[in-house]
Amino acid sequence: MNNRVLVWDLPVRLFHWMLAACFFGAFLIPNLIDDDSGWFALHMLLGATMGFMVLLRVVWGIVGTRWARFRSFVFGPSAVLKYFRGLFNAAGEPHTGHNPGSSVAIFLNLVLALAMVATGLLMSTGGEWVEEAHEILAWVFLATVGVHIAGVLLHTFLHRENIIGSMITGRKERDESEAIDSPRPVVALVFVVLTVGWASGLYASYDPATGAVTLPGTGQSIQILEAEEHEDEHD
Repeated sequence: MNNRVLVWDLPVRLFHWMLAACFFGAFLIPNLIDDDSGWFALHMLLGATMGFMVLLRVVWGIVGTRWARFRSFVFGPSAVLKYFRGLFNAAGEPHTGHNPGSSVAIFLNLVLALAMVATGLLMSTGGEWVEEAHEILAWVFLATVGVHIAGVLLHTFLHRENIIGSMITGRKERDESEAIDSPRPVVALVFVVLTVGWASGLYASYDPATGAVTLPGTGQSIQILEAEEHEDEHD
């Protein structure tokens, strides 16, 4: 008999929702305000914070709890095809961790997030192709999120499994043998402290006069405003 057992640890759940908040915040800013607005720097700071969280998630994907580790992800063309074939019938195989569809979406989102951060940093050189690539990546990321949400809703409707709820509570109806032993609250606290500390350090070091910011813990200064835009502000 299945019970509601703990599957998702707290670091995974926090990362999921905090990444979503950072992305949508960073995405909306340039689409709602002008690039020369003082608020545009927040777009860059949110993007840099998102990149930092992805790096922490990669570490946790290697050393984390059972279902947080990347090796637990069901991944590959045959697995994805089998999943979508079973999605529309009762014979679909249940997955304790991420199902093949979610596994693909997560890997794509991690890669796209890092690519967005990289192109965002390169935009300070003023290269037009970099800006275009950055915008394309953002829209692809948004499309991936949209497909992921649609898949989650479809799976929830067809199989009566509240996936969204499980990413809030961390629990699913599974056998006790598939449960993790702890939500890892200490690791979650470290994740939040590191992320907030990183974001706070970025914000505190940002110099609106030069458009530069210092990466916390490294002492390295980077330009987060486009070169042309920054020059125009001081002409």
